[in-house]
Amino acid sequence: MNSSMLLRQALVTGAMLLGLTACASNVTPMLATTPPAGSPKNPPAQASPAPLPQGTSSTTLPPPQTGCVRVAGFPNFPAKYQGALQGIACHLQTVDGLPADYVIPALQNAHFNARAVALMTPAPPSPGPHVPYPWWRYRDRFLSPDRLMRGTRFWQTHAAAIDAIAEKYGVPGPILLGILNIETGFGSFQGNFPVLDSNLSLALALPNRERFFLHQCAATLRLSQRLGVSPAALKGSQAGAMGMSQFLASSYLRYGVTWDDPPGGPLPDLWRSVPDVLASTANFFRGHGWQPGQPVLQRAALATDADVTPFLQGKHTLAALARAGIRPAGDSRASPDTRVGLLRLQGEAGPVFYVAYPNFYAIMGYNPSVYYAATVWAYAQELTRDEQVATLAAAGQ
Repeated sequence: MNSSMLLRQALVTGAMLLGLTACASNVTPMLATTPPAGSPKNPPAQASPAPLPQGTSSTTLPPPQTGCVRVAGFPNFPAKYQGALQGIACHLQTVDGLPADYVIPALQNAHFNARAVALMTPAPPSPGPHVPYPWWRYRDRFLSPDRLMRGTRFWQTHAAAIDAIAEKYGVPGPILLGILNIETGFGSFQGNFPVLDSNLSLALALPNRERFFLHQCAATLRLSQRLGVSPAALKGSQAGAMGMSQFLASSYLRYGVTWDDPPGGPLPDLWRSVPDVLASTANFFRGHGWQPGQPVLQRAALATDADVTPFLQGKHTLAALARAGIRPAGDSRASPDTRVGLLRLQGEAGPVFYVAYPNFYAIMGYNPSVYYAATVWAYAQELTRDEQVATLAAAGQ
């Protein structure tokens, strides 16, 4: 019996499946329930999955218009949100072009998720002086010996796919593994929040993010249509991200790659297919400006009289940095007119300066946090070093 037949049988019998398969239109994804050890709770550099758009502003949803299918109410949401839900239902029909006979049942079967809202609501300002959480503490949570060992084993198990994907997209395998390490501990916890519930709840309860999460509601409904599953079947994080590398629904539809199937085939399996996950993540980076062959970060070598302050904001050419006595410590393989950032990150022994290349900002497209992107890079560096040591040991050198 092939995999598609097995999946159809699983749906008929009501089996709970972890993720998708290559025949994604027949799957009800269900995920694990134990979070990976060391997942950050409230670090200043948010480790939420995929990027949130810059400049998102609060907007008032339009009232129901003529042509919208109206309903008596949405039984699983508080009374104060009923009017806004009518507006959301109308928006999904008239602006996003989704059919009423799909939108209305999906929203009536959805539930307000107060826990997702609580987890995504920013903490109030502290009354005392702000003490920055140092990068090295954030970094070290994801560079433990156990996580490095798991990354090495994952790399060895999937070496052929990792090498092929790295060659096609120009994104090194260790960088992709750095994403899987932080996001889900290599798939060990992919979230158990119903994605539509999270997106609806956040659109309603977080006015500053209303437009963004409304867009994700529409993308979630489109994704469930294309997968041929109930919207309630899609599970993920409290922010509405799904799968091993935690793609938002909009990113899934835009950047998802089915690695082993021809173009036009089924949607990728971002819950269980490692090649699909890695290819989709690499495709995301390429779509966000990844430059094959360039570094991500390099430590900066500073002249004794170098003034770094003017360069800690914005981007500057490597040539401008060099004129100010700031150079990458090593061959950058980048032209002098490459625009880079200068970062000051707190190490255990004090601040360390780094030159941040376009590839660093491609990672920030995945998560708009300097700490996050720097930790992906640091994990990839450490993983590569461990792999090289293991290779030399195996060769008896």
